[in-house]
Amino acid sequence: MNMAVDQAWLERSTVPVLRIYTWDQPTVTLGYAQNLSKLQGELPDWPVVRRWTGGGVVMHQGDYTYSVIVPATEAWAQTSAVESYRRIHGSLANALTAHGQTGCRLTLPEDVVEAPFCFVAPALHDVLRGRVKVAGAGQRRGKLGLLHQGSVQQVQLQPDFWPQWAAQLAKEVLTITTAPEPVALRAQELEAKRFSLPQWLTERDDLLS
Repeated sequence: MNMAVDQAWLERSTVPVLRIYTWDQPTVTLGYAQNLSKLQGELPDWPVVRRWTGGGVVMHQGDYTYSVIVPATEAWAQTSAVESYRRIHGSLANALTAHGQTGCRLTLPEDVVEAPFCFVAPALHDVLRGRVKVAGAGQRRGKLGLLHQGSVQQVQLQPDFWPQWAAQLAKEVLTITTAPEPVALRAQELEAKRFSLPQWLTERDDLLS
């Protein structure tokens, strides 16, 4: 459902959205292009879901999970993948530093590691604290706009961190706790016809028309 809600927001929203969410149990998410059969022996015995975005394997257990969703009508959605990633993570690194997580910086080319597991393999413009990766993400870009799904790990944040970061990203922030009905209904359909299906997990196949 978490993956379905993110896609539904991208399809239905006319304004940018910063969505903060949690998991009801430890969960693994795979990037869209990841090969599940090659990873089977390395994954914990947790539920696994495939994201609609790229990136590597992320373990969600006590992390802070967020999505930045930008409709195609917004200028941010027109930036390149590298630039949008840099802008979002640069802002996040600054917010973490202001929140007491000193030493946060963006990954440089010499920090990059190639591996399927996201938090042991910094990509360009991820967020490091010292030598430890604390934030990474996957993106999807297309005619609907930009979906950036991120995870923040190995830091402790207070609840006021997220509205403070939102205020850095936008001139005006409206906080809501329940998705509008069109988003909720579309999410239910996407969960049933895509994200809960075994063939989506294994073959990236779904029942959407």
